[in-house]
Parts: sequence; C-alpha cells; structure tokens
Amino acid sequence: MPLIRHIAVLAFAATCIADRASAEVPPVEKANEAKTGEIRMLRPDLILQSLASPESPVRREALIDLGRCYAKNPSLIPGAIQLLRRSANDPAFDVSLAAVEAAGLMGTAESFLAIADVLRAPHTPAEAAKILDAIDSPSLRPFWKSSDPYRVSNFIDNLNQKAQRQHTLADLEAITIPEPTPGVISSGREAFRTARCDACHRVAGYGRATGPDLRGIGMCYSNTELIRHILQPSLDLHDVGRFEKFLLSDGRVITGRAASTDQSQLRIQTDLSNPESVVTINAADIEQRQPSKVSPMPVGLLNSLTPTQVAELVVYLRSDGGRLAPPAASHEH
Repeated sequence: MPLIRHIAVLAFAATCIADRASAEVPPVEKANEAKTGEIRMLRPDLILQSLASPESPVRREALIDLGRCYAKNPSLIPGAIQLLRRSANDPAFDVSLAAVEAAGLMGTAESFLAIADVLRAPHTPAEAAKILDAIDSPSLRPFWKSSDPYRVSNFIDNLNQKAQRQHTLADLEAITIPEPTPGVISSGREAFRTARCDACHRVAGYGRATGPDLRGIGMCYSNTELIRHILQPSLDLHDVGRFEKFLLSDGRVITGRAASTDQSQLRIQTDLSNPESVVTINAADIEQRQPSKVSPMPVGLLNSLTPTQVAELVVYLRSDGGRLAPPAASHEH
C-alpha cells in the first residue's frame, strides 16, 4: 500500500495516546515523562510521515513511536512489520538501531525476524555493542538466547567478539532493576560468570572465595551504590583481599597479597583470579612494605555485560544469589 494511502487510512486513528500511568510504558520512559512534564501523543499518521523524513533523527524517533504504538494495538498501523523491516536496512546506523529497539517494544517473533538483517550486517565495535544491548531485552531473548529458531547465533557470536563498550554510572543509573524471579537470578548468575566476578568472589556456592565475602552486600549498598563500586573498585578498599606494595632492594616493586610467609621468605600472590601467579621474595630484600591504594579488582568488568545483564547481576548480588529478598533499592548504609 502506498505511503500516501497509509496516511489517509490512518489519519482518523490519532487515538494512540501514551498513558503515563499505564504499566505498558517502560519505567525509564515514565521517569523521563515525569521530568519533562510531557505526555506523548502517538499519532499513526504522523509516525508514517516521520518515517519518510530525510532527517535520520526524525526517522529514529518515529520508529520508537511505532514500537510503542504497535505494543498498544498492533492493528493501528497496518504494515508495521514491513515498515520495521525496511527501517532495519536504513543506511543510517542510528535508524537501524532504533528498529531493533522498536522490535523490543513490540516483543513478537515477527518483529525480531524483521530486524534480523541488522545482526548480519558489518558493524564497528561500538555499533556491535549497541546492537547487542538493544536485542538483549527480555521481550526478544526468547528468539535468540533461550533458543535459536532464526539461526542468528553465529551472527550474535560475531557481534560479541567484536563489541566494545564503556559503561558509565550515568548510563547504568537509568536501567530498570527487575524483580528477583528465578529466571532473573539464573541470568544474574550467568552475568556473574561472564564478568569474571566468580574468579575472586563466591555467591550462593558459585565462584572462588579469594576476594572479599559478598554475603550481605545488599544491606550495605543500594542498587546505584553497588554499580558505582563495581565501576570504581578502588573507591572503598577492604582489608580482606587488599594488596600490598613491596619495594625491594634491587629496585623492583611487587604488588600482591602475602599468601604465606616464613622467617626468610614471602610468597606473594599477584593475581587473585590466578592461584598460580605467585612470586617468592626474600624477607631481607624488602625495604618498604605498605598497603596498595589500588584495588586488585580490575576496572571495566561490567563492560562485558549488556545493561540488562548488569541489572540482573545487581539482583543476583543483592539477593545473595536468590537466597534473600533484595532490600529496598534506595537502601543506604
């Protein structure tokens, strides 16, 4: 159907109004509306006009509106899936990315299949990360993660190998923390392993206990505080697992934790995630010994996770691996 006819048919259907109180509107969008005081009106005729705009930011916004409108009533915009498929092949990356985000709002197998070409196209490392973040929405996971009915696993593996992201606290503060359902706890445990937290920490029997004990961490940190401390591991150093700096008489500086000592020698573990990373030094060669101001925990561990995985990791940690109900999100020390 020609676009002009689409617009004529849909001009009367300007009733798809965004209801801030509706549970269908994502919490982040509700928060944004509360900040701006705006109530978005989604008019199908204007969405179609905007999708034909020569300006990519306009097309991008129209796609998000298309997804929200479709989620409310799929019949309001006939041919919505075809429009989504066409937009997924838009030459502007931000538009094709918006098509993936719109598919997440629609949450159907048809919408996922419509954006499959985005997964197959060549992308830069930053673009690959953004695509992975977009498809890792709970509504799209059944079509690629729990099973692979559309045979896209190889393309997603390629995106994972290429992806490079740099999470910031400002970005992660906006994520919605889900309820601690069994599925979320299971996904949080997977994120715990993906981010290599299990190399030094143990939660609910999973991982190694070479670093600080994480039991009760939900009583110590709110959601945002926990994310901040993972992003900035040297923000609050604990004695357990803390490294020391050893200045030796030959000028070398060894940083690590004294794994064992005797009267003449010290065995220094320089990497908590690797039990074999041990350096033996003579006690008589130590000229200076002092606590390190840098955490042995690497910076950037969350960069291997999508925002959805970060949210699930927070639930996993604050619930002690599902054993406890996470305290209130705003809990302070």
